[in-house]
Amino acid sequence: MLDTRATRATRATPRLHLAYGAKKADKPLMSRRQDDRAILSPLVADLSRRFSDFDARWRRQIDPQTLRSLRRKLDEAGIRLASSACTPAELDRARSIAAEMMVAARLLEEGCEIEHEVQTPTGKHVDFRARKDGAVLCVHVKRAPHSTLHDAPIVIPNAWRALESIERAMVIALSVTKNLRGRALQTALTEANEFALQASVGDEITFRDAESRTAARLRVIAPSTGRAIELVADLSSSFDDHVPRFQSTLRKAFAQFMPRSENLIVVCGSTGGIEAFATALLGSQIERWDKRPRMGELVAYGRGGDGFWAGSMRNQSRLASYWALALDSGPLLFLRERGTRTSTARAVQMARDVFA
Repeated sequence: MLDTRATRATRATPRLHLAYGAKKADKPLMSRRQDDRAILSPLVADLSRRFSDFDARWRRQIDPQTLRSLRRKLDEAGIRLASSACTPAELDRARSIAAEMMVAARLLEEGCEIEHEVQTPTGKHVDFRARKDGAVLCVHVKRAPHSTLHDAPIVIPNAWRALESIERAMVIALSVTKNLRGRALQTALTEANEFALQASVGDEITFRDAESRTAARLRVIAPSTGRAIELVADLSSSFDDHVPRFQSTLRKAFAQFMPRSENLIVVCGSTGGIEAFATALLGSQIERWDKRPRMGELVAYGRGGDGFWAGSMRNQSRLASYWALALDSGPLLFLRERGTRTSTARAVQMARDVFA
């Protein structure tokens, strides 16, 4: 049985919005390349500082030559990011380095002894094999498919915010292509209110202007953890594109698993990619008539059979994590099931201790 609950890191982690978008924008959107450099540069600088400050201690936990190699990678990433001539390919390289170094630093800070690039019997490689208190965990680090979703700097019109006063635990995505006014807006809001009161996950409604052109669309995308409607910007086309890309990334990591060992997949990307990653891993949000609804609800919701962890597929994979490539972020750990073997239980507990 899937344990779809995710464990957040106890360290400082910025609030993460749904992948469909943020509720408001406080500043204009920068170009994609400038935005990524502005986020990555402080992260790489912080990682470089930590590798320097703890060099003497970490040499007892990892081969000194490997540690020097990791520090050279960080230096390389820092130089690339500082250059005004940084190319998209170099930016991608910096992302990959930052992802790998974030995981290495976390393992070392938590007192793990680690090996880097450990070969499997099939000739593949595990990024890190970590040991602590008798537990062994093989960690596979993957950068999220480029370009990952970002929190959308889209302002939802205040008139539509009235829907958030409806006491119904649903997340509804709004797409506005034309600003309706006057009677047309009031008619649309009345229909939207009726829709929000009775719609199910996956339902949508389109609003048109006087010339029958699409002006707005509402789509129910998931149950909410709150008590009222949560309205978010609709980036569904981008979201839908990224789910299969994340599944491809997960499959690549799975192909590199170390046999007869516990393996953890860590995917690093932007904060906006978390919901797409969760959907790729656990499956789409659907109505579940085989489950008891939450108190006060008529319908139960759950995950469909299209996830990477669906059913008994890939049952060797029990641990996965998503980690935003940003300073002071923390990993979000997903646990599929509890193992019965002692070695499995130790490795799962180690993953919880280090990545949650």
